[in-house]
Amino acid sequence: MARRQTPAYAWPVHLVRPQTGQRLVYLDLNHWISLAKAATGHRTGGPYQPALTAVRDAARSGLYLFPLSLTHYMEMSGIQDPRQRADIAAVMEEVSGFTTLLARSHIARLEVEAALDQMFATGSPHIADIELLGHGIGHAMGMRGGLHIRSGSVDVTDKTRAEWPKGPAAFDLMLANANAHVERSVLRGPTDAEVPGLKANGWDPTVARRIAENRAEAERQQAERLDNDPQYWNRLRDVVRVRYMTLEIIEMLVRALVDRGRDLDEVATSRESIRAFADSMPSADVHTTLVEVAHRNRQRSWEPNDIFDIDALSVAVPYCDIVVTERYASHVLHSAHLPRGMKTEVVPRLKDLTAWLDRQ
Repeated sequence: MARRQTPAYAWPVHLVRPQTGQRLVYLDLNHWISLAKAATGHRTGGPYQPALTAVRDAARSGLYLFPLSLTHYMEMSGIQDPRQRADIAAVMEEVSGFTTLLARSHIARLEVEAALDQMFATGSPHIADIELLGHGIGHAMGMRGGLHIRSGSVDVTDKTRAEWPKGPAAFDLMLANANAHVERSVLRGPTDAEVPGLKANGWDPTVARRIAENRAEAERQQAERLDNDPQYWNRLRDVVRVRYMTLEIIEMLVRALVDRGRDLDEVATSRESIRAFADSMPSADVHTTLVEVAHRNRQRSWEPNDIFDIDALSVAVPYCDIVVTERYASHVLHSAHLPRGMKTEVVPRLKDLTAWLDRQ
């Protein structure tokens, strides 16, 4: 794949990274599954035992964090076997401590702001800082997480804590245990015995995959349009860029422009300006590259897992120190020189992660 030079990335200054020097390690779900096999003594888990030991040691050292993403939660919900979900969730909880990456949409918004600041040589003082890392499913969805005590519409958590019969420390412990139970339940999903009651109350475990299937179908339709208009194959990356901007960021882009008293025409002054703007956003560059290559492989049919992978890697590759993904994605990213440009290690095997940890 022909590849332009590494763009001048507009790293969002309002996305707050860990200040403690910890390294961020992102594992695709298939690698979490391998670690779970090692942890449970599965007959195929033996080869992954060294990696499990290395990952546990790294997590316990406090020098490495192993964050989950919203994609992990979505993919976990599609695993039908409750025992398998519980085994995977147990390793995830042990290693990650329910540390999660910020929602992709929130990161995209901050990248849009940063890209405009870079383009117009301005600042974004009206944008509040947001932590890249947080705790639990709430942060992964871009919402305020954690349990709170409410009386009607009023948050009375602090008042309840101050008046707790056994004291504030006991209240904190109770709330922490309750939060851990909720996070554990969300990640592992329901047991077979819990399913009927949940479904009776409207629970639907297929939602995430159906959304991904709808998006995969949209890409299949896009592939058909490309086949019907061969002229666009020579400008496929441009097509993918514009489609990303139209479907993913146009609303946040327009709002950010209005805040600055600017107009969309000032961004789209030429084909080159659109390219530079889109590629300056790190997660957009990863997304565009993966989608472009997927469309160039005309023998490959789009599946929901492709959507999950692209969403996850769009955040993990720019903002983690090492990403352990599957072999195909690793090859595509390295062919495009993205790991080098983003100063991120991208590897396809757990043994590669073990070697990386040994070198640190």
